[in-house]
Amino acid sequence: MKKKVLILTGVAVALLIAVIAAALNAVFTVARVEVHFSVCSSRGEEEAVLLQSELDDAYVGRSTTFLKLEDVQETVESYPAFRVTSAEKQFPRTVVLTVEERREAFAFRRENGLYAILDEEGVYLYDSETNTNRRGGENIVLEGFTLTSTGAGERVTGEYAQELFEMCSVFFSELGDARANLVSVTLSSEYEMGGYFLLQMREGVTVQIFTPENETEEKAEAVLETYLSLSEAQKTYGFFDVIDSEGGGFTVSQHRPSL
Repeated sequence: MKKKVLILTGVAVALLIAVIAAALNAVFTVARVEVHFSVCSSRGEEEAVLLQSELDDAYVGRSTTFLKLEDVQETVESYPAFRVTSAEKQFPRTVVLTVEERREAFAFRRENGLYAILDEEGVYLYDSETNTNRRGGENIVLEGFTLTSTGAGERVTGEYAQELFEMCSVFFSELGDARANLVSVTLSSEYEMGGYFLLQMREGVTVQIFTPENETEEKAEAVLETYLSLSEAQKTYGFFDVIDSEGGGFTVSQHRPSL
C-alpha cells in the first residue's frame, strides 16, 4: 500500500511539474522581437523589412528563458551591412534589439576585378562589380594595400591597415562623410624613408604623409588643419607633405604647386 502511495505521489508531482512548466512556457515565450533600426540608405530600409520578418519567423514562439541572444545576433549579422549595438530580453515576452546599418566608405579592387567594399572602420561587407555606395556616390579607393578578411563582418588586416583606418577615423570625425573630400588613399614605398600615404583630395590637391605609423592621429589632424586653411584656389592643385622631424615630432610643409 505504501509503495502504491509513493508511486501515486510521484505521478502527481510529475504532473504538477509538467503543468507548471507548461504555464511558465506559455508566459515566458517570445511574442515580439522589437528592433530599433538605424538605416542610412533605401537598400538598408528594404533589408530591415526582410530582417524583421526573419527574426519574427525564427524567434517568436521560442522560450524567452532559453533563447540565446548570440543566436539572434548571428541572424542579424547574416546581413553584412547590419550590426547589433544592443540586445536584451525584456521578460516575459519581448526581445529588444538596436541594429544599425554600417556606413560604406572604402573600396579596393581584388584580383578578380571586383571591388571589396568596407565600412568606415575597415570592416569587410561584400564584393561589388562597381565602386558604388548605397548612400550614393563612390567610396574612397584604396590602392597599394594588401588587405585580407576572414569573412563578411570582420575587419580587414594587412600592412598599414591599422594606421589607415586610424587616420581616416579622424577625417570622418571632423568632416562627417569624408568621401566628399577624399577620393583615394595610396600606400607607396617609393622613397627610402619607408612607406607613405598619398591622399588625393576631391578638389585636386594631393597630400603626402610619410611614416604614417608614427603619431598617426596627430598627423591626420594636422593634415585637416592645413587642408581646411587652404584657399579655394589652392585646394584645386599642388601638394603639401607631412614629414617626421629629426629631433622628434613632425612638420607640415607649405602648399606648393608641384613636387
